[in-house]
Amino acid sequence: MFGAGLPELIVAVVIAIPAIFVVLPLWKIFSKAGFSGWRGLAQVVHCRQFCNAFLPYSMNENRSLSLSVWPALIAFLLAAIVPVSGASAQTPEALWVVQLPDQIVSYDPATFVPRRTIRAPARVVQYPEYLAISGIGQMLFRPPRSGEWPSRVPSSPGHSAWFWDGHKVTEWEMHRASTKGGGPGKDTVTAAQIGWFLSAAGRSLFSLENEFEKVMAKEEGLERSVRSSSRIRQTDVVSGSAQTVATLPSSGWCECGTGTCYESCPEWEAWAPDGVVSDFLLLTQVTPGQIGSTYHQSLICERQGNTWQIKKLSQPISNPLTYFTKGKMLVATEPDGGCCGWENESSDRLLLMRNGKFSVLYDEWDRYDNRNYDVSFYIRDARFAPDHNMLAYTLVSTARPETEIRLSSEGKENGEELARIRKAITQLPAVEVMSPDVRPLPIAMIPYAELVGWLNNREILVAQDGRLVVYDSRGVKQKATPIRVRTAADGFVR
Repeated sequence: MFGAGLPELIVAVVIAIPAIFVVLPLWKIFSKAGFSGWRGLAQVVHCRQFCNAFLPYSMNENRSLSLSVWPALIAFLLAAIVPVSGASAQTPEALWVVQLPDQIVSYDPATFVPRRTIRAPARVVQYPEYLAISGIGQMLFRPPRSGEWPSRVPSSPGHSAWFWDGHKVTEWEMHRASTKGGGPGKDTVTAAQIGWFLSAAGRSLFSLENEFEKVMAKEEGLERSVRSSSRIRQTDVVSGSAQTVATLPSSGWCECGTGTCYESCPEWEAWAPDGVVSDFLLLTQVTPGQIGSTYHQSLICERQGNTWQIKKLSQPISNPLTYFTKGKMLVATEPDGGCCGWENESSDRLLLMRNGKFSVLYDEWDRYDNRNYDVSFYIRDARFAPDHNMLAYTLVSTARPETEIRLSSEGKENGEELARIRKAITQLPAVEVMSPDVRPLPIAMIPYAELVGWLNNREILVAQDGRLVVYDSRGVKQKATPIRVRTAADGFVR
């Protein structure tokens, strides 16, 4: 919880015991000065909110500390002394917002006063979901790998990546040109796909390079078989020199049964939180498929000193959302298994992986009991608070209030269930907050909102009614900012 290990806790206890004997004399001083109990101490040390929680504990009539106050006093000292890990202590330093027609603006996350404006190409502003921004303000736009934008418009000439290093812009092609080869009666084509990531330190870029050697059928022009190789590379942003930090296992030659290797053969995908590599990458081997993806295995590639180590997870991760501490605490969704136009063939789930073990934080069918109707309720985004004790996420539905709702493929009419579904849809999208360590149930709900990020351990920034709005972790509205957004994808809390 505090991010401290056993050695740190031992040190804290050793320090806390003598510290108590320092605090007790000070208590008498506070009392003589006219302060009373915990409230007086709160007024002096500016910790009113914490100390008020212990108001039932007080001094007894002869001004000696009653035994009942000892647990509270020790808890207070430990909370002040036990060191918090560097990752837990971090709070956002900037809020970036994509704004039409060609701007990315940095705001102070406490005052929402603009600091700096960066000019960006139209494709970056139009599709912010493909933009990564690091904590130091570097930016990388990575166009969709499929060659099409969500609007089904071909992404060329948008195949070029756009990189802002904090001072200047660089652009390059995401795909290498194919090369032909082969011998008598055998044509081959070698092609490469590269996925790019920012680095937290800003001195380099990371990339996953997939190279495919395909055997072609001469007459039909179809792909007959493929052999792939994959590696993780780190490229210096100044010199351009690159080194391989990890090589991924290959499946060898694979027969392309449909004539398109993409549909029947596995390849590797990489993920890093917010598109930024700090100390780990999640790597998943997947067969994209013709009507649905099949996930085979996931690996954690983590930095240990100057080297990178690879460890296999107990089950594949299909859709990671957020993480903490080198991937040891990772949140991911398990999407619906429906295909061919069906949207509710299985239950959407939100999973928490902690030290390699998985638990369920959200199960669609358990919560909504909506098996009979072709509507899914799923998690689209999730983020830990800076101290990682709270988790916020956006809950959405595949249906809108005004749309017709049909039966699922094996569904039966159920008027009560349908009414319940329609009522739930009217509040979505919504941001929910939970404490995974305490109870995996929402403790707050913010209707008609999408999650942007945590401003601190108590406040959440959401997109609501076309602007950025601040709520506390209990779901109580604090303030509406003047910053306009189209969706939550326009905002980046870093």
